[in-house]
Amino acid sequence: MESMESAPDPEAIRNQLRDVERGELVSWVVYPPTPIWWPVLFGLWAASFALAVGLLDGVVRSLVQLATVLVLFTAVAWDRKRRGTYPSGRPPRELTRPMLLMVLGCVAVAGTGWAVGEQVDVWWAAVVVGLGGFGVVAWYEHEYAAVAARLRERLS
Repeated sequence: MESMESAPDPEAIRNQLRDVERGELVSWVVYPPTPIWWPVLFGLWAASFALAVGLLDGVVRSLVQLATVLVLFTAVAWDRKRRGTYPSGRPPRELTRPMLLMVLGCVAVAGTGWAVGEQVDVWWAAVVVGLGGFGVVAWYEHEYAAVAARLRERLS
């Protein structure tokens, strides 16, 4: 007895692949706008962390550093709640470049801040990392939004 198999419909397969891609990307590209104060908050956070590292010692420094880390975790938790969903898994390849540049930018800002703190003054280092952190995060948010808009357009 022969089985009756039909040839798969190419259009149905394309639609199925498009639905899979849309499902994988939705948490990365569908989100409420980032508040304008988000990069400002990060810049202030970075400056306060630099001051804690550069000016404080012992238990006091440890407690202040812990407090700044808790502020950062609280901001991330708030963002997760605000978005309703948070991206997981591998990001779309279009976001690889902005993410890599953000990480490299943060490393450059931290390194520059350290050098300024060692060579000039801790307060100037705080200014450098505050403004640098603000700049990197503001650029990243802008770039991410542009890439997400292009991806949403492609998926619609």
